[in-house]
Amino acid sequence: MRVKRYCWFLCLLLVVGAVTFTVAFQANPYNTAADTFRGRVLGFELFRIPSHSMQPTLLPGDYIYVSTSAYRDEKPQINDVITFLYPKDRSINYIKRLIGRPGDRVNIKNFEVYVNGKAIQQPYIDSRLAKKPFSRYMQEIIIPKNKLFVMGDNRDNSNDGRFFGLINQSDIIGKATRVIFGKQHRMGTAIQ
Repeated sequence: MRVKRYCWFLCLLLVVGAVTFTVAFQANPYNTAADTFRGRVLGFELFRIPSHSMQPTLLPGDYIYVSTSAYRDEKPQINDVITFLYPKDRSINYIKRLIGRPGDRVNIKNFEVYVNGKAIQQPYIDSRLAKKPFSRYMQEIIIPKNKLFVMGDNRDNSNDGRFFGLINQSDIIGKATRVIFGKQHRMGTAIQ
């Protein structure tokens, strides 16, 4: 008799837990584009960097921690490194640096990125990796409501907003905050 009650209690606990987790997943409390339980309910994602587009900030093979809860109470800021759904294939996750927010005017002159007429600080750029004409100049664009403009740190080797256009704010997965495991003894370093 005792075993039967224990089994019923365990089954009830499992059903309540499953319903609670399902409701939390559907509620999406962090308002993220993440499609995993970890991202929507626990507030983080883990990704592996596949390319050189964010070099020298991130290197191929780096494992990073992405906070899906970062923008719950605050808005994305210029120079944040964000992960998002690639606009041309939403099944692919991308990572780039946020350069322009709604209402901003963005252009490039002689490798300098200007937002609202002022050159932004870009200490993460390796000037030796920026030589091509599309890294030197870009006509001014005005970012519309609910859109964002992003660029990779390796400007000559990055498929970014200059090529695929603007991204939707609602497609943000989260803010990349730490290298969990990386090359060149960068484990645990903050992503700037």
